[in-house]
Amino acid sequence: MEPGTVVWRDTAQSLLRHKWLILGCVLLGLVGASFFSLSQTERWTASSQVVIGPAVPPALVGKLPTGTDKTGPLGMDLPAETQARVMASPTLLREVAKSLELPTTDESVQELAAVTRVKAVTDNAYLVTIDGPTASEAARRANAISRIYLAQRTNEAKVLLTTLATQATDRSKTANAQSRSLVSQIGEAVARGDSQTAAALRDQRVGLATEARQAADEASAMRKALTGVGSSSQLVTPATAETATSSPKVARDITVGGILGLVLGFGLALVSTHLSPFVLTRDQAAKAASAPVITASIGRRRFWRRAAPQLPPSELTALGTEASGALARRELNPRGIGTGGAGALLVVSASPTPNSAGIALAMAEASARDGRETLLVLADLHGTPVLSHVTDHEGLTDLVAEPAGTRAVRARKLFRPGTVADLYVLPPGLTFDDSALAVGPSLVPGIIADLPPGYSVVIHGPASVGRHGITPLAAAVDASVLVVQVGHDKDTDVSRLTAALAFAGAPVLGVVLVGASQHDETLGIPLNYTPADTGVPSPPPMR
Repeated sequence: MEPGTVVWRDTAQSLLRHKWLILGCVLLGLVGASFFSLSQTERWTASSQVVIGPAVPPALVGKLPTGTDKTGPLGMDLPAETQARVMASPTLLREVAKSLELPTTDESVQELAAVTRVKAVTDNAYLVTIDGPTASEAARRANAISRIYLAQRTNEAKVLLTTLATQATDRSKTANAQSRSLVSQIGEAVARGDSQTAAALRDQRVGLATEARQAADEASAMRKALTGVGSSSQLVTPATAETATSSPKVARDITVGGILGLVLGFGLALVSTHLSPFVLTRDQAAKAASAPVITASIGRRRFWRRAAPQLPPSELTALGTEASGALARRELNPRGIGTGGAGALLVVSASPTPNSAGIALAMAEASARDGRETLLVLADLHGTPVLSHVTDHEGLTDLVAEPAGTRAVRARKLFRPGTVADLYVLPPGLTFDDSALAVGPSLVPGIIADLPPGYSVVIHGPASVGRHGITPLAAAVDASVLVVQVGHDKDTDVSRLTAALAFAGAPVLGVVLVGASQHDETLGIPLNYTPADTGVPSPPPMR
């Protein structure tokens, strides 16, 4: 299978496992969007478009004096973005409010400015958009902004042209007065016979006369241009009343909320799968234990509980039988445990659970049914008894006070027949003082070593990894089977116990997974697992 297919398959399974989380996020998005949308004030939007021509004819701009202001408050040479800002400025909007008989306080004008948007579409075309409480009011405000801006711009241009025409007239009058004053000076120069001075004064008088005529022509042209000011600026697209509100848009908001909730749910599901420290899938359990998942039960995840709920006896029997059969296959059991002859196997859970004892019993029964004399050692002294008819007999803890020389003989006398022929059980015992609980598991290696040849041993041990926990039991067996509940911590529960078992000489052959999702169809084989060569004979049992 291509790696990309595996990634997409795992992603799909992750989403299926977290379907209720995803549905919850979608529902949250829908509810939040609905609340947000319905809590919005009803708002209508209207737009108008204006086109602005030059305030002063271009032919006159070049003739203006150098010091003339060509960029007044609504003047001629302002950039398009600046014009747009002027149209949406509080100064203009205050005039709009006056014309519409709206409040003109600073707060009201600022509120009007907050819902006004002017965009420069081109260098001389502008789109005015404003919100209002009703459709007709929004259209009235948009058109008022455009009209008042055009009117003020026209008035400013007329005032500018009038001022410039007056200045040109004054310059013409001044030049004519200076020209007339030179007539007497020229006569006096001629009377003195100073022809050179008279010629210079005549040239100066000609220049003044020319300047006066030019100024008079400019004043005439500017007065004439007053009649055409604003003719090239107009409201080309008046605003009209809309038939639908711009806010709230319930359908749009709910759709966006649902999409955002879906994205959030997908994100949380993927983060939970890839960053969660807990075992969620077969592959994660196999990778944490560095052993394949040989069988699994379908159930519900319970992250808040470290132990699995008690499985029914029928399911425990099925799990144990399937695990025993998987160990009989050489590809999952390179040491040959359970394939015939003697062998010792440890069944242990990654945390305290009532299920591992039932699985150990089922595996021991399966071994006994195959015709091997099998001993089931219930070494979990605090665990729940799995065979009610042997709970009242002496057992492992009662051997603590037995002398070492007679301990093996006494141990064989304590073996009680199980529920299947050729199955014997060593119960936990009746002594529950601290010394017996501490020393009891350490007696198991000696008991196993003194068994007659041909016995198969299944030990159900405690999950603790302490000095009196799993280490003495692991030293008595050849391999182990790990029972993992979905929700166990991958590092603290599974990997740590696996490392302790491998260090003690009881490597984990396989994992029994409890609580797997029905959508988890992965293989449950760790990446670094290599099947054994079935052509090589099995090594002798490790004792």
